[in-house]
Amino acid sequence: MSVQTAAAPTTAAPPAHRPERQPLYDNAKFAAVALVVCAHTWMPLLETDRTVAAAVLTIAAFSMPVFITLCGYFARPRPGRPPVDGGRLISQLAVPYLVFQVLYNLVGMVLEKRLAPIRLLEPRWLTWFLLSLLVWRLSVPVWTALRHPLPVAVLVAAGSGAMAAFPEELALGRTLGFLPWFVLGLVLRPGHLAALRRPAVRRCAPFALAAVFGAIWLASPKLLNPGWVEYTESAAELHVGYPVWVAVRLALAGLSLVAGAAFLALLPGHRTRWTALGGASLYVYLLHGLPLKLVQASGVYHARTLHHWYTALPLLGACALTLAVLLATPAAVRFFRPLVQPRLGLLLAPRSAEPVRADGQA
Repeated sequence: MSVQTAAAPTTAAPPAHRPERQPLYDNAKFAAVALVVCAHTWMPLLETDRTVAAAVLTIAAFSMPVFITLCGYFARPRPGRPPVDGGRLISQLAVPYLVFQVLYNLVGMVLEKRLAPIRLLEPRWLTWFLLSLLVWRLSVPVWTALRHPLPVAVLVAAGSGAMAAFPEELALGRTLGFLPWFVLGLVLRPGHLAALRRPAVRRCAPFALAAVFGAIWLASPKLLNPGWVEYTESAAELHVGYPVWVAVRLALAGLSLVAGAAFLALLPGHRTRWTALGGASLYVYLLHGLPLKLVQASGVYHARTLHHWYTALPLLGACALTLAVLLATPAAVRFFRPLVQPRLGLLLAPRSAEPVRADGQA
């Protein structure tokens, strides 16, 4: 037998196939960001109707935490990938933050009819998320080095409420307040998410969501300040004592955790018509603020039709979901890609090919 013949079986390896992207994660990302759009659309009507307020606060209490937890889950260190990928942080977070920070400031000047300085470290409108995510991603090595990172993150978030006021720089209130949700994503494992797919858990999920809504409806007169669920104000700014602030925050965190788990349990685990839209969740988040600001400036929210929950929730909710779908379509992604995912080939150093992640996620 020749050497070539003997070596043939060892060199003819089958081509490697990319693992299939798990639909549940894309379903969760798009459903969470779509609910964020709904909450932002309903927010101006927070004080007009108690049921609207409870719906807004319930969705706001778990939609952004779920979205941030998923970001932490996909930021977990993996073999062959550095804990902090500088190229990704620059191209996916830092540069888009600068682009949208300037864009939102310019739009704000037009709507407010006044000139104002653009302060790059003071996020405007929705840009806080990119800046906070940049800080969280940079801190990943710190949390992975700790034996019990989640309790430490909770203590950091709880301690932040003792400040007299949260500085505008780095969106410090939200960066610290939402930190435990990002760290929760870092410590989650596939088995934890798989537990939510059990039939018994899925059967209980609707009742859990209803219970959370009922609890927030009962407490809504005291929670009308969005700072409670948006993590934007300290105890002093909310005019409550620090122990009360901590107690309310912990209670809301518990409700958010129950509602978020129920939300993930109810999502389909198979591909649906909107699964592919999950890959464009960041487009939906960053872009939906522009049309909403224009709608708010138009005076539409003063219409009497929108002062009742049975008209405001379905009408504005349908508009919000339509906007989320439109911003996630392939046409919108291609059009807005230079803003959200700019090509920085001339700026960044060349990088070697990365191994495919075990879960097949991009």
